[in-house]
Amino acid sequence: MKSPIHSVVLRTAFFVVVLGLAPFLSQRSEAYPLGKVTFKNDAPFAGSTGNHSLMSSGTENLLTVSAWADTGATSPANLYQWFWLLGVDSGTGNGALIDGNESMTLDIDKSAGSSMIIFFYTGGDGGSGNGNLARITISGFTSDPRASGVPAGAPRISNLNYSGGTLTFDYLNDGPGTDYGQLLLANPSASAGQTLKITGAVSPNGNAATWFAGLYGVDFYEGFGGPQVIPPNIPQNTTNTFVSSDQLLTLRGYSDSNAVTLANMGRYLDECFGLAGGNTVVPNNSVTLQFASGVGLARLDSVYSGGTVIMSGFSSDPGFKDPSNSAGGSSYADGVLTFTVVNSGACSFYFTNRAASAGRTIRINKADSQFGIGGIWYANVRTLLGPDIPSNVSPTYATPDGFLTLTGYADTPGTIPANLYENVNWFGVSGGANTESTEGSESINAQFAAGAGLTGLGTRYTSGQIIISGFTSDPGFSDPSGTATGVSYSSGTLSYTFNAPHSPEIVVAFTNLSASAGQTLSLHTDGNPSSQITLTRINYAAAAPVSLSIAKSANNVILTWPSGTLQSATSVSGTYNDISGATSPYTNSIAGPQMYFRVKVQ
Repeated sequence: MKSPIHSVVLRTAFFVVVLGLAPFLSQRSEAYPLGKVTFKNDAPFAGSTGNHSLMSSGTENLLTVSAWADTGATSPANLYQWFWLLGVDSGTGNGALIDGNESMTLDIDKSAGSSMIIFFYTGGDGGSGNGNLARITISGFTSDPRASGVPAGAPRISNLNYSGGTLTFDYLNDGPGTDYGQLLLANPSASAGQTLKITGAVSPNGNAATWFAGLYGVDFYEGFGGPQVIPPNIPQNTTNTFVSSDQLLTLRGYSDSNAVTLANMGRYLDECFGLAGGNTVVPNNSVTLQFASGVGLARLDSVYSGGTVIMSGFSSDPGFKDPSNSAGGSSYADGVLTFTVVNSGACSFYFTNRAASAGRTIRINKADSQFGIGGIWYANVRTLLGPDIPSNVSPTYATPDGFLTLTGYADTPGTIPANLYENVNWFGVSGGANTESTEGSESINAQFAAGAGLTGLGTRYTSGQIIISGFTSDPGFSDPSGTATGVSYSSGTLSYTFNAPHSPEIVVAFTNLSASAGQTLSLHTDGNPSSQITLTRINYAAAAPVSLSIAKSANNVILTWPSGTLQSATSVSGTYNDISGATSPYTNSIAGPQMYFRVKVQ
């Protein structure tokens, strides 16, 4: 049964603080960055009592929260939403807070990970001053979540430590209920598909007698999407340079519009970044994006933005695309793209010509107002992305480099062409029950040029069995999210079940390029009415040239080659046959008839 929280005096003080924070809390109501759960507002949490476990219906069921009476999370208790917080009612202690031996678990979908957990009405009690510290423990991470505390009013979170899947930190009593403790997680993939368990105790660094905690909200980002830099990645006012973990993108902040004088960058929570201070780009500063060779800009998100944005440094027209109509107009000339943001909310801009920025440094300037960078997505130039495809225009689309040609079909195997259909940043085959996906009897053929092959597939809104046929050998399927089940390869066909019906993108990999090089692959479902494939990207690559070297050693010749199958023939024109069991280096006797050798690469 719920017990009283604190006195009426504290509740009155809490209401005063709410008025001061209202502008911050009301700036955005839509789910952003990917999902944002606020327990006091969102169903089914708001006003809930008597439920052990609840799933966040407003964010595509990406989060399930459960209450437990013990620290081991084995004895069920009830969730209790009171005022602005969510707690645990186990029948002991305070029925609206997590306290004593209670715990709370956050079960997160495999496609997403947490970027921020917001605590409220939390801390130690019974001590004095800054000694009222609670020791909060969150376990269940697969790697370091790279956590930091973001003050709302005063610093609340300190002494952060991560080890072996567990994050601990001290939390200074917040009033209680007069401030927030915002725990920023710069590595969302560390919690993707995991169950995080929150427990607490009094901190050994303080003098509190008891502890308590309440949750205000949880935010998410994609856990296994394409390469990106998001606001939680950017350190707050500590560095002017940020390098992505894959070393493919380097960001720099400058205190002038000509990108001469370096200046620290900063972020606003997990929502946007720019130059420290305002945490945006404004007319008297700039941010540069330096891309590695072969990698270019694919998507730029903005929020809290308006006015004219100037991006310079392109080698050609970058193919600006605005599916949400958030820009009032755009133009390109002489390496400079200009567009006007008319939507101050969250919006995404896409770039269909990644080669225009590959290996170059792109500078972002503002002519007026401000530009909050909500995220930067980049891709190899040998990546086909959804926005590249003209929607419902033709059954066929070929990449500019000629390495990949897609064809949509109304049937499987493909004999009846059907238009490819793109929406926002995903695509499928026009017609059927879902014109933006491949489902029913539909299929897509992916024809690779000689030496080019499949290295990755990105999907969202995908469920059921996926079938890809046309391989010459096992393609080496790999799914970092662990979503795929029943993975099977036989006689040129790969199949797997992929139940990921939500909006976050998941990219799977294919490690054996030669299995698809020069082949035509057919992609389709098992035909079940509940199965569909919604593609976001196709990653491909060209095989490196293979050389065959020969050297004489006594009465033998030694042949060496990096990959492929060694073949031999008695004449230069063939016929060539595989040499069974031949591996590099291969020794062949000079004695016997004249022989010719070559390496077959698939």
